[in-house]
Amino acid sequence: MNVILLAAGYGTRLYPLTKDRPKSLLPVGGRPIIDYLVEELEGLAGAEVMHLVSNARFADQFRAWRDARKGRAAIEVLDDGSATNDDRLGAVADIRFAFESAGLSPDETYVVATDNLPRFDLRDAVLELRRTGENVVYACPAARVEDLRRMGVAELDEDGRIVSFEEKPEHPRGQFRVPPFYAYTPRATGLLGTYLEEGNNPDAPGYYLAWLVGREPVRALVREAGTLDIGTPESYAAVRAGFAAGRGKP
Repeated sequence: MNVILLAAGYGTRLYPLTKDRPKSLLPVGGRPIIDYLVEELEGLAGAEVMHLVSNARFADQFRAWRDARKGRAAIEVLDDGSATNDDRLGAVADIRFAFESAGLSPDETYVVATDNLPRFDLRDAVLELRRTGENVVYACPAARVEDLRRMGVAELDEDGRIVSFEEKPEHPRGQFRVPPFYAYTPRATGLLGTYLEEGNNPDAPGYYLAWLVGREPVRALVREAGTLDIGTPESYAAVRAGFAAGRGKP
């Protein structure tokens, strides 16, 4: 199994906190955000090696984090060459970059954005993919339109498969937020090149999911708890306060 950790963003909404440090390495509960994700993924069979895509500005910081941690998995840091938010490749292009630069085969692939803190078990998506042979994401119900606008939004059928998906829609049709954790089949990863060669949006990974839904079955695991929002300095402060008060990630 391929595990691709997306960490090449510049976190501009969190400035000045992320001016000189990537969002994934901001501390929450005394540890970098990415620690919680990687520690959980290490419990998956096949996740002994993970490939982290960074940019040129922060690659050395991720290497220093990797060298200091004492986890079981080996982490290869890949520098996508971008140096500013204006010349970034985009998350979908970074996934393909990981395949090409690390020589990965189109196997089962777990794509994980490293700047979100889920309040559910990250391993469930891979276990469901292996059980069903279908692509798997999470779907978290949201009642407020403002929450839906900040993430990908899905409509589900009665069997729990996604029938429509939009990335950060102004007028959401669905009621489920889809956080950026995607368990893909070998066929789905093999279609990445087609998606990009057609000139589709290379930015947020949800754009690829929206395109894929019309071509491959995508199953959603409904999780009521959702994710902890770390999008602005204010929400970051609230998450840190929650951890300090014992209301952090289970």
